[in-house]
Amino acid sequence: MKNIFKYTAVVLLAATATGAAAQDLRSSYFMQTSVNRHQMNPALLDKAYVGVPILNNINIGTTGNVGMSQFVFKTNKPGYDLTTFMNPEISAGEFLGGIHDKNRADIYLNWNLFSMGFKAFEGMNVVELNLKSNTNVSLPYELFEFMKTTGAKDHYTLKDIGFRTQNYLELALGHSHQINDQLTVGAKVKFLIGAAYADFSVNQMDVRMNGDEWAITADAQLSAALGKTKFTYDDDTDPATTDPNRGRKVDGLDDFSFGMPGFGLAFDLGATYKVTDNLTVSAAITDLGFMSWRDANMASSRGEYTFDGFSDIWVSSDNTDNKIGYQFESLGDDLNRVFSVYDDGTGKKTQALAATINLGAEYTMPFYDKFRVGFLYTSRLHGLYSYHQGMLSAIVRPLNWLEVNLNTSGSSTGWQLGGMLSFYVNKFNFYVASDRMIWGKMGKPFIPLNRTNTNISLGFNIPL
Repeated sequence: MKNIFKYTAVVLLAATATGAAAQDLRSSYFMQTSVNRHQMNPALLDKAYVGVPILNNINIGTTGNVGMSQFVFKTNKPGYDLTTFMNPEISAGEFLGGIHDKNRADIYLNWNLFSMGFKAFEGMNVVELNLKSNTNVSLPYELFEFMKTTGAKDHYTLKDIGFRTQNYLELALGHSHQINDQLTVGAKVKFLIGAAYADFSVNQMDVRMNGDEWAITADAQLSAALGKTKFTYDDDTDPATTDPNRGRKVDGLDDFSFGMPGFGLAFDLGATYKVTDNLTVSAAITDLGFMSWRDANMASSRGEYTFDGFSDIWVSSDNTDNKIGYQFESLGDDLNRVFSVYDDGTGKKTQALAATINLGAEYTMPFYDKFRVGFLYTSRLHGLYSYHQGMLSAIVRPLNWLEVNLNTSGSSTGWQLGGMLSFYVNKFNFYVASDRMIWGKMGKPFIPLNRTNTNISLGFNIPL
């Protein structure tokens, strides 16, 4: 990752559905055969099992309100198929008409490496080891307006720009306890070991025309902790200091080395309550805690600096280097000059985890007790990257060894259709599921063109 802004451009401007807000499989919340739903509510831990190592629970996917079709267009130039929105063939109205006030893309991975549930201490218990990865990007409409219509106005104000990635191991110890026939409570403690972290945010940026250049004043911060990796710099120095050894402009990250630079602690709390024989309600809050990163590299914008405009990054010749991949790399280089940050040295960075609230209600149909409906409200508290969703599920278990779920959900990133199929027999359980099934127009290879809303989850475990 020689250039951190080039990486940001590829992730969020291309908005492709490949890749990692560690999210849970919400389709499993009301599934009686699911042994992993305690990850959303520790009170739902109700089975003894051993997860097949590495294969017990793999959940990977994306969310977002934009897709590749908002940023990549077909071109009329002979010999080329695609071009970015910066190509003058694409009008500002055509491009900006498909952009939202807040454009976001999230990539996540939740991978269970080991898990075991067992009876003890007058309740159910679990020990699990998970690998979690979250990458979140948020860009405002005004940024794309500035990029596409540079010069149409002499002043742009950009706010709420962010890129964050957080990757860590989680060792969790959980316990659920049935208080009486109606109430069950549960809790988990999680010990976190951080592997890699980067956070870039712009609270506000003022861009004003000054002669033939743009004068930029920004309130921006960058911090990163990836083992012993250090910033790389270019020749520019901070305009707000005269110290030649301080305030060098950050160009990217280099000299990668493996390490575990972070640690943290978190808790999950949950409960279920049986209101009647047919109605059960539940509530939980998960990931209530913090992560601390030592020796994090830090940088910020101070004072005023200049930007001389975006490069001619569209297709300009038959050189293969000028095709779509090169165009996005050039965009990354330009963004690196727009979002100039200067070295602040190293230090400790501590931040709260993205806590998640889950509120559920499940009703068993009186005319057929193998058919249930459920509603789950999820609120992920993550500042600029917060996420809220309501999901309605229909679940049927016609046979003890077969359970099927079909659900639909709505959120700020649109409507999704999901489902889960679970086979649960003696000493064997296998499931495959998706909270956001891939649908709509697809590109190559199987990339959603209109929304980055897709995920896949599967797992094997052995009931005890």
